[in-house]
Parts: sequence; structure tokens; C-alpha cells
Amino acid sequence: MIAIAGALCMARYEDPRRIASSGDSYWYMRQAQIFAGTDPATASARSSFQVCRDINRSAKDLNMRPACRNGYPQQGISPRYIAIFDSRPGYPLFATPFVKIFGAWQGMAIATLVIAVAVGLLSYLAVWLAFGIRLVGVAAAALVYLLPTGYWITRMLADGAMLAGCLAVLIGAMLLWRNRFSGLPIALAGFGWTFVTKSANGVAMALVLLAASGCALLTRFPNRRGALLTGGLGLATLVGWFAVSAALKLPSLTEAIQDYATNHFSVPDTPEPYTWLWEKNLEWWPGTLQHMVLSPFPLIAVVLATLIFATRTRHLTFLWLGTGLTGLAMLAAKPVDTEYERLMIPVWFPVAAALGYAIVAALPARWSGRPTAEGVALPTQRPGPPPARSDAPGRPVGDEPAAPGDASATRTDDRVGAAG
Repeated sequence: MIAIAGALCMARYEDPRRIASSGDSYWYMRQAQIFAGTDPATASARSSFQVCRDINRSAKDLNMRPACRNGYPQQGISPRYIAIFDSRPGYPLFATPFVKIFGAWQGMAIATLVIAVAVGLLSYLAVWLAFGIRLVGVAAAALVYLLPTGYWITRMLADGAMLAGCLAVLIGAMLLWRNRFSGLPIALAGFGWTFVTKSANGVAMALVLLAASGCALLTRFPNRRGALLTGGLGLATLVGWFAVSAALKLPSLTEAIQDYATNHFSVPDTPEPYTWLWEKNLEWWPGTLQHMVLSPFPLIAVVLATLIFATRTRHLTFLWLGTGLTGLAMLAAKPVDTEYERLMIPVWFPVAAALGYAIVAALPARWSGRPTAEGVALPTQRPGPPPARSDAPGRPVGDEPAAPGDASATRTDDRVGAAG
């Protein structure tokens, strides 16, 4: 699995578009060098040179004229804008040892690819846990790299690190829903990492746990204690984060809106930021929805994913689709065309999982690792009785072994999902 993830990572990394991808990469590279002990002026100059060089490399690869000649622009930046990046130390902190050993560019590239491989492995674990079939996890992890997520997690941006945290929260929540209390530290670690990487996505994931737990309880979820635990975790995380944010005076949503409304604080603040954002959403979403209808593949993929999760994993639909739709919350906070594809990348996780299941379901049982009609374990399954038991990590709540030859043995994936 690591070899597959690494090979697919390198293939996406070699995309002719920019590796640094945006000015955000400049700030992350600068932070990582400062954390590694480089003085700020030198870190700024090195980062400016590297990002400018990447702009020109990308232009040449796309048969365009190189446009960056005097370094990446870094003058006249508001301290308020820098403070937003200072509140996201997770990704550059992770990259710091790599930058110290290999230098600014190579260090950031290696750190980014390590995180991208981790995203693939976490995707595999999450999908295996959801559907109970190893090969579905492998197929879904491969699709994560082939879908738009593969491009963004191999750029020098914090998105790959953020997605790794969201997946850890998702895995922890699914374990808690199965009475596996090892899910609690996993979810807490995922939340901690997500908040120090991109706090807005951490808030969105906490809201997902609250909403998914509430929906599960309202639909007669068999493991009420697990749903109450995840709901309580989501609520506690929200309260804790707002307390920490206020104590440390971290940039708030209001500051993020002002950053967007004033083009990075280059003009005076708007007097009514929330009214301005509401009007911007009213202006932006009609055209975006029209674009979704005219280019319907993402919409069709999400509908298909919803149907597969609803029929195969039942209550897990709330967790997976909620995680995917956190991208909509990010777009509501920053409704702009240039950010659409990047902010919407969480939606491809449930799509990759569902398509992975559909691919494996279309394979013969001998290849897919699903049990045969006679209930005889295939080579890819864990040996030993009961023959119909899934090889997922941890048996779901209410999953009783089927008798040999029982017709229910052919529906392993349904029984795994029933606990969701």
C-alpha cells in the first residue's frame, strides 16, 4: 500500500502546473525556515527566490513565457495577513526537520510528499473500516490520488496536512461508534492537528460530529453511547477551540472575512463584514450552481456516493457525507472562483470510497476478497471461523457470526454497514 501511494504521489507531483501553486507556499516555506533557525530576512529572500523559480518552471512546462524576474513580491504585506499564517504552524512545523536537512525547496517537497502518502494510508484505513473489505480501501486510496485531491495534496500547501487530520477524526469517530475507545485519542489527535493546520476545517469537522451524532440518534442508531460520545466530543472541541482562540487572540472568522473583502488588508476594512459576505454569497452561488449543472460529473459522483453509503453503511453516511460537505462551508466563508476547486477537495473522499466499493463489487468474488455463496473464506480474507466474518479492524456492534452456509454470509458488507 505504501509503494502504491508513493508511486501515485510522485505521478501527481510531476503535474506541469505549479508545485508551489500559490503565494501561500511562500509563507509556509518562510515559516519552516524560521522554525529551523534561519533569520526572517534570509528566510524571506530564499522563499521568494524558490517560489519565483517555480512560477517560471511551470510557465515553461506549459509553453508560456516566464513572468517572474525579481523574486516573489513580498513588500507592503500587512502584519494582519502574516498573523493568519502564524496561526497555522502545523504544516511548516512538520516540514522543519526536512528543511533543516535538505534545504528550503527539497525539504518542503519531501515533507509534502510524506503527508500525501499519509493521506493515502489514512484513506485506506478509513474505507476499510467503513466497508470491511481491504481491497475497497486499496481502490479508494488509489482514487484519492487520481481524483482532484491527488493534485492538491501534492502541492506545497497545508491542504494535505489538513485532510490527514480530518481523516483521523473520521476514523476515531467510526471506532467510537463501534465501542472501540481507542477511537477517542485518535479523534483528539486528528482535531489537534487539524486546528493547528487549518482551524476553519477543524471547526467544520466538530460541527460534522455534532450533526452526524444527532442524526444517528434520531434514526434509532443501535450504539447510542457511541453517538453520544462523538456528539459530546464535537461540542467539547468547539467550546475548547473558541476558548483557546480567544485566550491567544488568534485571527477570527471576522478577520478572515476582512482579509478577503480588503484584498489582504490593502484597503480599509469593510464596516459590516458579515453583511458583505452574505451579499457576496448571494452574488456568487447562482453562477456556481449553474456551472455544477452544466458540468455535472462532481454532482453525479456525490449522488452516487450518497446512495452507496446509504445502502451499504447506513448510519456512516452521516459521517462520510458530512466530512465531504465541509468544503461547502469553506466556500461559504470565501466564495471566490479561484478557490473553488481547492476548498471543495474534501468532497472527493466519500466519492473515492463509494467508487472504490463499486469497482470491487463489480469484480468476481475470488478477486475482490468478498465471501463466496458457500461461506468459504477466500485467500484475501482472514482465515478461520466464522467464515462470513469481515476482515475489517474490529467487529461492528451487533455483528453476530453467521452459521456456515447461511445466506447472510453473502452480505458481509451489509452487516458491517449496519453498525455504522
